[in-house]
Amino acid sequence: MFITGIYLDGKTSKRHKVRLLAVNENEPITFIIDEEEQLNTDPISCETLFSLAFSQLKITPQLGNTPREISFGDNELFITEDNNGISQLIAIFSGSKSTSILHKLETNLSLVMIFTLATLAIVWASFVYGIPKLSETLAYQLPEFVTENSTSSLDLLDATLFDPSALDESRRQHIDLLFLPYIQAHARLKPKLLFRSGMGANAFALPGGEIVFTDKLVELAESDDELLAILFHELGHLEHKHMLRRMLQGSMVTLAVIFITGDVDTFDLITGLPTLLVDLSYSRQFEKEADRYALDQLDHFDLPLDSFAQIMQRLDRDKEKSNTSQRSKSDFFSTHPLTEQRILFVEQYKNELQAH
Repeated sequence: MFITGIYLDGKTSKRHKVRLLAVNENEPITFIIDEEEQLNTDPISCETLFSLAFSQLKITPQLGNTPREISFGDNELFITEDNNGISQLIAIFSGSKSTSILHKLETNLSLVMIFTLATLAIVWASFVYGIPKLSETLAYQLPEFVTENSTSSLDLLDATLFDPSALDESRRQHIDLLFLPYIQAHARLKPKLLFRSGMGANAFALPGGEIVFTDKLVELAESDDELLAILFHELGHLEHKHMLRRMLQGSMVTLAVIFITGDVDTFDLITGLPTLLVDLSYSRQFEKEADRYALDQLDHFDLPLDSFAQIMQRLDRDKEKSNTSQRSKSDFFSTHPLTEQRILFVEQYKNELQAH
């Protein structure tokens, strides 16, 4: 039997077209030069390169229709696309079937389907449960100095987004005094109240403990209780380490997508979209946790629960005025739950309290 392939001597990059000649298990395997001008000649008359015993050959297992490799000697290599020929060669000289376990698996449609579904289930479970749980564990295990020194981005926000607050000094002092007992009650979180302008009505809780209120948010609120509802929401982000967990999850999701797709150099929309969608899902979950924390604190300090719903409605109306053309009832691309859902959650929370 003859097997045509390419021979590499392991010393140079030159490729030689050769044929592997095998007669029977009692004869050595011969490699002969198979130049184009010799294709129609008697192979016995062709120039013989060398002969080897079958035991000296290391043959790679079959994987689909990929070329097979036979290594021997000093980094020498014989490469062929004749999978059937290699299978016959192994059968003749070893007396056993040559099909590898991997090849059996890949040619069995039922097993392929089972392993595909199992793989998808594992990937889904990793994204939905594994990555969030791992990031939560890491966030709570990291030393405090790591959080304080490596994740605070206030300087960057001040340089790129925020402007100094233009609130009246008396208004700022009033809010400072209003928040003081509640900030002291959460001293373990090391919260620090700050005011900034330069963007719409919003509030942020940064990993280092900074809680930023924008001037427009202060102006939008119509009562102290509404401002306290926002404060408790941001304290909820600090309590649950949401920003740090989001950073960890985002990194893990990105690495997982790159690992699955193998796309490192061109991480474009196609590979980045799953990361975006998963991150949005995680963010909405964090907002729901912070909402519950805010309601827990309002109830704990005997403050009206409706103040949370009221400030959410004001924020929604303000957003509608400033961005009417782009506003959508769908929360598919939103990091926050819909306002209607948050108001409904307040009612559900009140019902839970009454039930107990």
